[in-house]
Amino acid sequence: MTTASQVKTIGKEWSMILAGTALVALAYYLFMQPNEITAPGLGGVAVLLSYFLPLSLGLIYFLLNVPLFLLGYRFVGRKFVINSLVGMVSLSLFLWLFAFLPGWHQPLAGTFLGGIVSGAGIALVLRAGGTTGGVDIACVVINKIWPALTIGRMMIAMNALIVIASWLVSDVLHSIFTLISLVVAGKVVDVCMAWGQPKRSESHSEVSTTS
Repeated sequence: MTTASQVKTIGKEWSMILAGTALVALAYYLFMQPNEITAPGLGGVAVLLSYFLPLSLGLIYFLLNVPLFLLGYRFVGRKFVINSLVGMVSLSLFLWLFAFLPGWHQPLAGTFLGGIVSGAGIALVLRAGGTTGGVDIACVVINKIWPALTIGRMMIAMNALIVIASWLVSDVLHSIFTLISLVVAGKVVDVCMAWGQPKRSESHSEVSTTS
């Protein structure tokens, strides 16, 4: 039976997820799309595969997400998968709702602002115990297995590989802008995830004083 405190917790988590996905969608339309900065992640993989497979982009993206959600369920848990589904659906909703917004055509500013705002949005979703789907799930699973590899660093590494591969179908300049943007986003994610958490040295000192 769901208690009032559990309902309150779920409401808080889903509110954070909605706020985070709204920020990600805003970053895309205001800073990334108008400056031809590619949105990294599983969408980039789907776009690349669509050049070689006779399948729709939506179907490819769905098929790529299935094993990642199964991995998330196996290593993180059911609640994580549910919150990630909320994140993926709400991001799709906000991308549809915000499509009318005019963008800011300034590549350098868009690169950094897009990374900062999208990184903050992703961090909000992660701190609520979910993801926006795709590569984010893989990063959380890897961090769960190897905690030394932070989520932000994993996002930078995985998305960098995707962007480098995208050079096959896009120009180098905009790929460089995308690389810079995703590095900024990854750094922002790590900073936001570490905010308010005890430092490793502090936790070690606490253990030593209690032993």
